[in-house]
Amino acid sequence: MAWRNRLKCYICDRDFLPNQLSRIDENEGDEKANKREIAIYRRDGFQRPPLAVTDLTRICITCNQSICNEITEMERDPTCLRLNVLTQTENRTCMICNADADVRRITLECRVNVFVLRDIFIPDDARSCQHHLDDQGFFLQALLPGLRSINKPYVIKGPQLQMFLQGLRNVARDQRRFVDKNSFTDAEFESFSSVTKQQFLELFDYCDRVSCPGGYRYVSKKDLLMFLCKMRQGLSDEFLKVIFEYPSRQATSLAISTVRHSLMQRFVPTNIGLDAITRGDYVQRHVTDFANELYNPEPHIPRVIAYIDGTYSYVPKSSNFRTLRQSFCLHKGRHLLKPVLIVAPDGYILDIQGPYFSDSRNNDAAILQNEFHRDVERMREWFQEGDLMIVDRGYRDATELLTRLGIRWRMPALLEPRQSQLCTDEANDSRIITKTRWIVEARNGHIKSIFKFFQQTIPIPHLPNLGANGELARQLLEKANEVNVVQALVEAEHLNTRNAQRWVHLNVQHVPDFPILDLHFLRNLTVGIYQIHLAPSYIQDKLQREESEEFQLEMLRDVQRIPLPGLIKIRVYSRFRNAAKYQLWISYRPTDDHDMDDEMNVQGDPPIQGYYCTCKSGARTLGTCAHIASVLWFIGYARHEQHIRYPSSRLLHTICDAANRPPQENPDNVPDVIDV
Repeated sequence: MAWRNRLKCYICDRDFLPNQLSRIDENEGDEKANKREIAIYRRDGFQRPPLAVTDLTRICITCNQSICNEITEMERDPTCLRLNVLTQTENRTCMICNADADVRRITLECRVNVFVLRDIFIPDDARSCQHHLDDQGFFLQALLPGLRSINKPYVIKGPQLQMFLQGLRNVARDQRRFVDKNSFTDAEFESFSSVTKQQFLELFDYCDRVSCPGGYRYVSKKDLLMFLCKMRQGLSDEFLKVIFEYPSRQATSLAISTVRHSLMQRFVPTNIGLDAITRGDYVQRHVTDFANELYNPEPHIPRVIAYIDGTYSYVPKSSNFRTLRQSFCLHKGRHLLKPVLIVAPDGYILDIQGPYFSDSRNNDAAILQNEFHRDVERMREWFQEGDLMIVDRGYRDATELLTRLGIRWRMPALLEPRQSQLCTDEANDSRIITKTRWIVEARNGHIKSIFKFFQQTIPIPHLPNLGANGELARQLLEKANEVNVVQALVEAEHLNTRNAQRWVHLNVQHVPDFPILDLHFLRNLTVGIYQIHLAPSYIQDKLQREESEEFQLEMLRDVQRIPLPGLIKIRVYSRFRNAAKYQLWISYRPTDDHDMDDEMNVQGDPPIQGYYCTCKSGARTLGTCAHIASVLWFIGYARHEQHIRYPSSRLLHTICDAANRPPQENPDNVPDVIDV
């Protein structure tokens, strides 16, 4: 049939009979070279995939005639240029939507911008609707990929060419990429300034003029973008002067100061502070059901719950001796200032107080007392009787003030004199507090990670929230009231004494009846993931200190010296002190491999029935300490997995040690695959 002999046109990709096509391959001689070049340009202009020109390549009569006319026109007028020219039906309509009402001629700057970004020349009589342009008069970024063009000969007359070249010169001179938000993609802009383009425009609406001697100073978008770049990247004023083309470093510093004063006038008071939100809105929008159920003794009457903690902003040494003394923190050994954050249970920043000096007279408790004395009316109006404050141990000297004001407070328990370990109730109560108090530390770390201008040397760990609902809070409170039966057994039977006759030394391979656990079970048991993250380091440290390739443990034995499954004892070392080590006991339900999966989550007979450690928080029943978590992680989970990641010990081999301590090698069953 005839359609079987049809060939496709190289340019328009339509089917034709062989006698309706012309060859353009190299075998046809040099006179076909121009046709071949134009055909390749046109195929690219139609955005078709590249195709090599062979002896089978053909073009149709229509395309051939169009190419011949183009060659003739270029030979007749040597000033004719080959350009990607915008394809448009009519010049009097919008080049984007073809609307004919309320259209305006496109500016030279906009045409140059399209030529630079898309390599498309727009004639000077082209028009567009106003809503297709941004506030700079350029086409919106989303519209640029949709512009269509055709590569063809085009004559730009002398005055038009001169104006267009001047526009290109202005682009090269202004370096628009660093001063214009439209020169960035959305992802680039967010990494450059820490906000999206829409957020940038909203923030710019808050930039009011700033009064100064003799008039006012105004904030431009270039100034705001430069300010956000400094906050995001922590760059010096000298470097910002270069990339944003300010005339001097002083002009850069003045622009930063102007933006800061402008934002402090309206943006900051509107979004941060005790006046930015009412008590009712705070309780309704930012006090989670989890925190209300966990801390409020009357959960049916929601109260204000706030977390308070300070952070550090390092500063250089001052030439003023008093400032030098008051800014030195003996605890950190550096000069720093202390901003204090008040944060809601969901992470909302209620207020930022300070910054304060960091000497001994500016401890956390003194700062909180000063805030209540300095701004007593506003603080007392906002924090009323019955409200709750969650604080850390640094606020212990301010608890008397909070009690006198009728404000309930929760703080992790303190060790009494001659007390080496918290009791079970105190350890559980401390875990209830730390379950949610991480949010204020996470906010401090989040600010420093987003704005490197505030970044400190050691970042604060950012722990994820495992759930914030009333049912989980009630379960935690019930768990906190349980008695530590393993601790009672150890103390009653004196299992913590050195009695070699009662225990038999084993390695981990001798306890095949220990339950197989998964990470979900371990996270629920530890009430978090922090201890799980520390587990590989604890196990690695134990094996390296004991210079053993096998995980050693002890099991209680009967009168016939036979091991009794169900209770094991392990020794784990402290990660802070070389000489400190702790004993821990774990009670488990012996099980076989085939019934482990079905019985792990049985509420009546859990696989892990109890635990106790001699560390400070080891008596808790709500969650576990990191020592117990590391043992459960290794025996119940890691030893059954093929690929487990442990910290690298490479630095022990590469960094010098004046004590000449031999570097410790990772044993075979603890692979060294983490580079830290």
